[in-house]
Amino acid sequence: MSTLRKQLQQLSSYDQDTGLPNHEALLGDINAEIAKASPQPLGATLIEIRIRGLSRIGEAYGRKTIGSVIRQLAERLERAPVKNRIIGRIDHKSFGIFLYDISDPVLALQTAKQLVALCSRPVPWGDLMLNIEAIAGVALTTGTVQDAATLLHHAGLALRASSESGSPGYAFFDPAEAQAAKRRNDLIAIVAKAVEKNQFEMVYQPFFAFNSGKLMGFEALMRLKHPEFGNIGPNEFIPIAEETGLISRLGAWCIEDVCRTAVEWPSHLVASVNFSPAQFYTGTLLAEVNAALKHTQFPAYRLDIEITEGTFLKDQELVLSQLNALRGMGCSIALDDFGTGYSSLSYLWQFPFSKLKIDRSFIHALDTTPKAPSILKSIIELSRNLGIEVTAEGIETIEQMVTLRNLNCDYLQGFLCGKPTAKTNLAAIILKNFSETLGQGNDALSKIRVIR
Repeated sequence: MSTLRKQLQQLSSYDQDTGLPNHEALLGDINAEIAKASPQPLGATLIEIRIRGLSRIGEAYGRKTIGSVIRQLAERLERAPVKNRIIGRIDHKSFGIFLYDISDPVLALQTAKQLVALCSRPVPWGDLMLNIEAIAGVALTTGTVQDAATLLHHAGLALRASSESGSPGYAFFDPAEAQAAKRRNDLIAIVAKAVEKNQFEMVYQPFFAFNSGKLMGFEALMRLKHPEFGNIGPNEFIPIAEETGLISRLGAWCIEDVCRTAVEWPSHLVASVNFSPAQFYTGTLLAEVNAALKHTQFPAYRLDIEITEGTFLKDQELVLSQLNALRGMGCSIALDDFGTGYSSLSYLWQFPFSKLKIDRSFIHALDTTPKAPSILKSIIELSRNLGIEVTAEGIETIEQMVTLRNLNCDYLQGFLCGKPTAKTNLAAIILKNFSETLGQGNDALSKIRVIR
């Protein structure tokens, strides 16, 4: 082979920083080992090691430092006391180690743990010791998985599971992870089409005043039904809309559809709409709300905007400026799922809330936890002192309702008094509540019970 061809092969097959086989060459080497065992399946393990902290090091000391760190880690892996292995560099922050005679899960996990510890040791740079962290994903060949690409895909899914769990820093591939990844890819296409074709629909759950039993309004909840996947919940399609940049279009459609529906209700009823944290970072939220109110002629004072504590995690100042602008339009701001985060109390006085909704977990705790009534009483009294109205959501039993009523909670919402329903059913709910509360006298508790 000529010198030039050797140089070209070196460039195309080996990583220039470490001298290790690159991504494509590693896959080829793995497939070659698998082919040697054919027709018998090969019992082997692929470990993907990912290095975290490289971006931080590069920002502090420059890209040259990253190259030094990677070279030192490659040398550590090559010197590791692990026999019968192929090492390659998968990408700028990941290595692959193929163990072609390890098929025992326990031994594979022990090896992964050993390599993670080896790569997580501080790396010298001049007079400094640079701290890094390594995590690993482990995939084993099976009777049906006998190719490098699938193994690497499985190791990558395990790596993601390891990253999300945070500890102990390594994880096995779980077939459920592959199913979840496939479902997610399918859902990305479904959500994109649903946004394009306006295939989402809104359902509405009523909420009532404790002191009178009167219907006060409806919370709008988004739903997506697919002929193959069935009902797809917001916990699945909202994160996908956020990650794919579709949340702005979806949010704009939602707010206008709700306002167009609610403008037909009696003028004392409000519409409550959940806003995703990502909507506050699109730069279009205020314009979308203003446009929806203008197009539908829906009064802003009848619009409740519900947000969760997670809305504040990225940029409090940006969120606060938009909340103040929404309040300036006349909208009410409600803190949803109150009590589930660590900073909920501090947010009550920092942000312009007019309402808070106690998370349903506190309501359900009334059935099992003796301290629950005292905690709920404290929340309600604190809110009242701050001029904030309180909704108890997730009420499912008469006992829960009576307890919250006795604690002077303002509003109730839950399956006990009404499930989410299509907008075609709202007129009947409105008329029924009006007729029932009209003739109930002054006994507030009996008015509430008749809601059921």
